[in-house]
Amino acid sequence: MVKINPDDLQVSTDTIKSWIEQYDQFLTKYTGDGDGISVMIDSKGLTPNSFHNETGRGGYFNTASGTSEGQTTTIRGCLLAYQATGEQKWYDRAMVMVNAMLNVLYQGKPIPTTPDVTWVPHWLFSAKEDFKSQEYFTDLKVKFVNGKATIKMTDIFKVFSVRATDATLVWDSPFSQVNGTGYDIKNIDYLDDNTAVVTLNQNITSDTLVVYGTNTGEVIHLGENYDAYPIWRKLEYGETVCAIDSMAWAMDVFKILYDITHEQKWLQAFNSTCVSIRSAYHIDNSIVYITPPKAYGNIFENGMYHYSSRTPEETYSQNKQTGLIDAHYPAISGNGDGQIGRGSVNASFATDSYIRAQLASKQAITVNLMLDEDSVYDPNKRWTAPLHLDGTGNIQTFDLKKENFLKTSNIAWGANYKQSDNTPISDSASKVTSSVVIDKNTAVTDVKMTKSASGWAQFLFGIGKMPTFPFDFRYHTNDDIDFAVHDANDKAWRYRLPKSKSNIASAASYDTISLTADKFTSDDGLTSFPSGSFKSLLVDSQASSTEIFVDYIGSLITLPADTTYSTVTLSYSGKTEATLSIQLVAPMPQTELVYTPFVAPFDYHLFNGVVNSWRGPAYSGYQTPYAWDEMSPFDDGYGDNSVATDTNMRFMIDAQNAYEKATGISGGFAPAFYFDRWDSLQYGHEPNTWAWLDAPDPNVNWGGFQYRAIDSVARVAYDNPKNDVAKYVAMKFYRFIDTYWTTEFNMPTVFNESAPVNTYDDTHMSGLLLRSLVRIYQVTTNRDDLALILKLINKTLAYMQHFHVDITKDAPFSTTKVEGTFSTEPAKGEWYGFWGGEILASLSLLLLNTRTDTTNDPFYYVYIEDSNNNSNEKAVTLINNSEYFGTQAGSPSVITITGPLTVNPTWKIVQDGTTIATAKFNVTLASSQRLVISSYPEMQYARVYNPDGSYADVSQLQDFTQVNYLRIPEGISTLLAYVDDKADVNVTFKEERLLV
Repeated sequence: MVKINPDDLQVSTDTIKSWIEQYDQFLTKYTGDGDGISVMIDSKGLTPNSFHNETGRGGYFNTASGTSEGQTTTIRGCLLAYQATGEQKWYDRAMVMVNAMLNVLYQGKPIPTTPDVTWVPHWLFSAKEDFKSQEYFTDLKVKFVNGKATIKMTDIFKVFSVRATDATLVWDSPFSQVNGTGYDIKNIDYLDDNTAVVTLNQNITSDTLVVYGTNTGEVIHLGENYDAYPIWRKLEYGETVCAIDSMAWAMDVFKILYDITHEQKWLQAFNSTCVSIRSAYHIDNSIVYITPPKAYGNIFENGMYHYSSRTPEETYSQNKQTGLIDAHYPAISGNGDGQIGRGSVNASFATDSYIRAQLASKQAITVNLMLDEDSVYDPNKRWTAPLHLDGTGNIQTFDLKKENFLKTSNIAWGANYKQSDNTPISDSASKVTSSVVIDKNTAVTDVKMTKSASGWAQFLFGIGKMPTFPFDFRYHTNDDIDFAVHDANDKAWRYRLPKSKSNIASAASYDTISLTADKFTSDDGLTSFPSGSFKSLLVDSQASSTEIFVDYIGSLITLPADTTYSTVTLSYSGKTEATLSIQLVAPMPQTELVYTPFVAPFDYHLFNGVVNSWRGPAYSGYQTPYAWDEMSPFDDGYGDNSVATDTNMRFMIDAQNAYEKATGISGGFAPAFYFDRWDSLQYGHEPNTWAWLDAPDPNVNWGGFQYRAIDSVARVAYDNPKNDVAKYVAMKFYRFIDTYWTTEFNMPTVFNESAPVNTYDDTHMSGLLLRSLVRIYQVTTNRDDLALILKLINKTLAYMQHFHVDITKDAPFSTTKVEGTFSTEPAKGEWYGFWGGEILASLSLLLLNTRTDTTNDPFYYVYIEDSNNNSNEKAVTLINNSEYFGTQAGSPSVITITGPLTVNPTWKIVQDGTTIATAKFNVTLASSQRLVISSYPEMQYARVYNPDGSYADVSQLQDFTQVNYLRIPEGISTLLAYVDDKADVNVTFKEERLLV
């Protein structure tokens, strides 16, 4: 890899080192709780989001807050500063912050010894001081006069909605829809902390009910997690709201810690985070009918509806522990039905389709999943699948095929299909009992009849509307039982039921027979069955002890293939009180989503280890495609590391193409992609499209999303110099920035659906751009591209120098509190924790990748083998543009072979079909060892390095018939190495030019 020549930098490395040193002084000055305002790292080791006070009525979170973004990026910056400077203070500071991160963001959960996908950081906490959480109230009675009212409440921060006094909220949330009349708020003036003047669009004079919020809740203490939606609130038990991009930054932290310390716990933390990323990125249910919203969101979104004929009506809420929709049905005395569903589905039930329902209840109840062919109810176009919940409270999964959906209007009797009354009939010496049992989600009636020698035992079916011949009877028995019919004249006719073939009653062993008049024999010797309705139907035991399982009487019609349905509904019509918990109702099999499972969605919210089903669209600025190459190797059936990287890079390419399509300008990234999935489509876009707004994070034009994207792409190229796609995307972006960065200090910071502009300054963005440029420079060989990269490196450094606030030598921090930072508003004392972390990391990376030896203007390259991993021959193509003019033969090199190595390695340099030189060493390696051969004249050696950095000289183990210490010839050549298939080979050499 090419390292940067410090002579090419317009800001010296000494200046860059001084910036890092001054930032240390700034952090030292503002470490501790202090006044609770001017804090950069608190006494617990947490970093606030903002150094200055930044909130207000529109503030999403409290000004005392810190975020996982700031914590992880600051730790990463400190660790890289330690690597760049070697100064222990940076490592010590990082470790204080790491321990705080584990205690607070990871909620004190120990580092998993085996990967745990739920071990992820929470995103929001108090980092400066205690403050009060918020409360909301839903039924304040307020009199409006001519559409205006003044509300006085202690520490009121928001009025959410106004509604008529007879209207209700659909669910328990300040953002709930209104059942009944709601009034639109035109304007709210907050005169002071306790007064809000509300003006409506409607000129009403009447009493209303107001939903409002106050800053009067429990205290959120320093170092305590909380969440900001729907209000500032303490976390529920078992809740974690993880910012999905922070997982890759945490992965960086643990990887660097392991590289520095080789402590096993950091490797375990790294591996667990890798697995968590794979889990968090994996979304697959593209179409959902009924499912919970984003935590505390709108339950009835995306076409969902509710209807009730129950008195009292059911209520809906989102369970704070599980995140599921809880439908609570109070007990009713009469009949009534409570429904929750989704309309305008317009789906077809194909032969291989099924619908998955995931439900739970702590009461043993039956709910019906209903499909309606039309949007208007028609009993002949409704199909019902009964779902029997076991009352354990555990989620049950029902996979319902077309044959599970029935037209129940044709069933005369059956516990699975309708209210099924019955009457046991026997003499005093005999006994008849019945119970309903669930057999593979089918309710059947188990009838047991014990008959005395001279008595009788019968079971009478309670049927309101009698069927007519022919009708079906589905049952299971191995005993002598008659099916008896009392005709219109109340005369008995009987038919001995055939015994079932299986001795065990199961869904597969039931018999279905068609009952016709000619099967029956009269008890009175009649020969002709009379016309007219039956008086009764029953089963009659013909032995001393019998048992029969009855499924239904009637005609069972199931859903035909390719039936189109408009509406999907869950319905409860039981009279007893019950609560139904709903996780999912969705069509299966799912449509495969593009880019999944290797592109990050918006959200990763867990309740007790269960991921909330709301995941949102994907943001290009949230992606970290480099993570796939850098994480532990995997192949999970969806692909391996390289497939994941390629998928994520395809997403980034498509984002660039979408930006160009929308703006006519090449190089930027469209911000948001909307999956063909309910929680993306709720924002009003077509599936699989790109846009700016609407989107869950409205700051889509923020330049940070652009510069984070290019930083991640450049890191892909840095990790794999042969990834030409990443290089292409990066250079396209740099040419774009070069075009619109027209003067020295107007770096583009706002990227609307038009040409980027500078509407404010942001040195954190310049830091991100600088970091990407440092990485891409080292893997670029094209001279024109290198020139552009250097131009932009110097432009970012000049930009940062312009805004750097030097520490006053004689009286530090006397001119402004933010001396030592790159504040763009030093007079206001503005600074952000994540700004500092990102800039610190970028400056440290620049130092780590700037040459210290500039003799003869050498270019340093690292080449990594690119042959098939299953081959024992590793091939490395080398390009050496050195110009020695005959003064020496080739460039000195360092060849590194990383184990495992079970064979003695050999390698050779081939140029134009001729072998230039060969090498062989009689050594083998463990998987954690490296063989390093240096041919530099001033430091020629052969060593085997151990993981702890110790090494042994193995020069005596070389094959002395070979050259062994190879030089790389000028021009193009190939190194061929013969090693184990899992061994890695890379080559480093100088590219030099003789100066005359």
